Amino acid sequence: MNRIMMLMAVCITFALPSCDSFLSLTPPSQATANNFYKTTADVTNAVTAAYSALRSGSMYTGHFIYLMEVRSDNIEDQNPGANAGMNYNIDRFLALADNGVVGDAYLALYGAISRCNNVLPHLDVVTDPALKNQYEGELRFLRALHYFQVVRLWGAAPLILSVVTTEESKNIGRSPVADVYAAIEADLTAAAGLLPAAYAKNTDIGRATAGAAKALLAKVYLAEKKYSEAVNMLKALVPPQGNPYGYQLQARVADVFNASNKMNEEIIFAIRYDKTILGQGHGLFFGNPVLDPALLNAYESSDARRDLLNTAQLNATTFLVKKYYDTYDPTNQNMGNDFVILRYADVLLMYAEALNEVSYNGDPNGDAFKYLNMVRTRSGATPFTPAQLASQASFRAAVLQERRLELPLELHRWFDLVRTATAIDALKTSGLTPITIEPYQYLYPVPQGQIETMNNQALYPQNPGYTK
Repeated sequence: MNRIMMLMAVCITFALPSCDSFLSLTPPSQATANNFYKTTADVTNAVTAAYSALRSGSMYTGHFIYLMEVRSDNIEDQNPGANAGMNYNIDRFLALADNGVVGDAYLALYGAISRCNNVLPHLDVVTDPALKNQYEGELRFLRALHYFQVVRLWGAAPLILSVVTTEESKNIGRSPVADVYAAIEADLTAAAGLLPAAYAKNTDIGRATAGAAKALLAKVYLAEKKYSEAVNMLKALVPPQGNPYGYQLQARVADVFNASNKMNEEIIFAIRYDKTILGQGHGLFFGNPVLDPALLNAYESSDARRDLLNTAQLNATTFLVKKYYDTYDPTNQNMGNDFVILRYADVLLMYAEALNEVSYNGDPNGDAFKYLNMVRTRSGATPFTPAQLASQASFRAAVLQERRLELPLELHRWFDLVRTATAIDALKTSGLTPITIEPYQYLYPVPQGQIETMNNQALYPQNPGYTK
């Protein structure tokens, strides 16, 4: 989204009553729905507010770092005293239902879902049909993204796709995982048909596109092991330099994350920041993390991706990994590099993986080998040969490892381990502190506050393994 959008009142989803509204017979609380959405501008502001939820510290640039990356074998938290031990307990699989990080992330996700649900019924006030379709596509993309995180973190979950009252919410239990995924698929399929392929240069850059919806839907299909569907979806996004969305790998992997090269051709969807605007910047994404030596040693000496995991000194006391390097704005004292959610290298690796799962093909010129090696050689790594990856199993393992080398600190690793059922072995053999986990720990506990509020084990049970 452009600078004008960022300057809007992104925190409002509802309107406050005016000074003379105390004379109205309409209760002020009802202004949150029927009376607020009167013009296109009202909907525009509300859609912008739906995007702003992504910047919550309880989500991607805060708690999600612990829930999705530190949880994996890539990083270790070695400070049991920080944040009352909540982050440390997530890393060491000690987090229980009362963990505040888990609880805050749950509430943030459902708050973000609510922002989408609140706007969708009121799109008819948008007079431009194309803009109306775009807004619906954006909201459905965002809602699907949020539910994708919910279902991967907690499994069965309340499936709320419309505005509900407090009384109605008391009767909404945890829907089966299959139902949640079906809703995600429906939203993303609709979004892919409603959204534009791109936006005008320097106008609304960063909004969800049809390509972003397709890339996310392909990732959803991989999580569900629907490999044929993933292949068909990803075909629309390849080949590089020939797909209708203009996606292509950057010449150098470091260019992808350069704070002066934001929203480049490799970025499919990212959370936008602007450090020059008060409240629109952020702190450090990753300071001086303790990384798994096995990860660091897995790179070939010629692989440029290894350097992105080295730290750079920002000032006398601050170090951060080069992948997320940016300088502080002198006025606001924060940073403004974007946080990438989907990028093209991920798409190419997903395509190679899905093709292999459908049917192994040892042809070095086939798409599976071609796109796997395209990601490797971009950074100077040696391409794989069929002699090295002579079976479906060996190719599968190579793709998983390549995803670890290409995408560290981008919040993919934990979910990759879970969906490939390799988390138990990976954590047990980590070069960091070895951890033995049980299969039930692939999911987090449902926050205790939600369990107590619902107070209905049949409707709203705790995840197995976390019950007292």
